[in-house]
Amino acid sequence: SLEFYAKGDLQHAFEAVRDVPADVRDERLLAYRASLLLAVGSVSDANAEIERALQLDPHNSDALALQTIIAVVQDDNAKALDVARSAVAAAPQSASALIALSYAQQAAFDLEGARDSVDRAVQFEPENALAWARLAELRSSFGDLDDALTAARRAAVLAPELSRTQTVLGFAYLTEVKTAQARDAFEKAIAFDQADPLPRLGHGLVEIREGKLDEGSRELEVAAS
Repeated sequence: SLEFYAKGDLQHAFEAVRDVPADVRDERLLAYRASLLLAVGSVSDANAEIERALQLDPHNSDALALQTIIAVVQDDNAKALDVARSAVAAAPQSASALIALSYAQQAAFDLEGARDSVDRAVQFEPENALAWARLAELRSSFGDLDDALTAARRAAVLAPELSRTQTVLGFAYLTEVKTAQARDAFEKAIAFDQADPLPRLGHGLVEIREGKLDEGSRELEVAAS
């Protein structure tokens, strides 16, 4: 399942864990299934899996990290920060916990704190592609475009078949007006995940940047839909 998930193949990732017994008592598996459910927008089902995981282990950092992301999306910033700090306290060197904390900090307008959290994440887990992708985003938000591109390239090298890493790489290229490289990255991201709106948005911006307004507008419409 993890191999399929790393390639963005959610259908087969789900199928690989479909026959797990309903009464399973493995908090790691429950947290993982919650992450799969969140990837397809099933928040209520994901919450149920998270609650089961936390009943087995109240300090499971992966479950707490997922709970943080849900709180961020639901604009409950106080809860997001509180849960994220609990996740980091439970596993101080966990990249997933630190990434979740960075989102909570960003939602609370603490961009420097968010960047510091992800800096720690890549120090503890230098092979974590999602941590490098997140660092690229935050560096870009500070206008540190060269280092943002370096981090995005690192993420794409570590996980070249993940839509997320290719999307972040595309935006890093686009901020430096390297439209050919940005187009290539966005097209790869779209191929890896047809349902992700962000690479469609990026691809549309590339088209507009190159003067192809009709094509760009169509891509933006697809992203919005």
